[in-house]
Amino acid sequence: MSGLTVLASAVTKGSGISKKTGTPKPYSFAQVHYLVPAKSFVNDDNNIQKLGMEEKTISMKDDGALFAQFSDIQFPCNLKLILDADPENPSRNIVVDFQA
Repeated sequence: MSGLTVLASAVTKGSGISKKTGTPKPYSFAQVHYLVPAKSFVNDDNNIQKLGMEEKTISMKDDGALFAQFSDIQFPCNLKLILDADPENPSRNIVVDFQA
């Protein structure tokens, strides 16, 4: 397990039934949203200047108890996210816990 300190802005947990492909398919997800300094993008064809912050997301263990632990947090706030390998994709990390 490893840790990542971020300026957390929100947490989302959702579930439902997707009908995009015509065949109903259940889905469920959980994410932590965090803010990072906005980065400009410049190359030969583009010049996009940014100031301020932009939001990023990282997947979180889809667990109601973990989601409920975030209810005591006043957002935005600095959090240390505890990361571990995603059981569905071990090359990717997900949030499994946090420290305020």
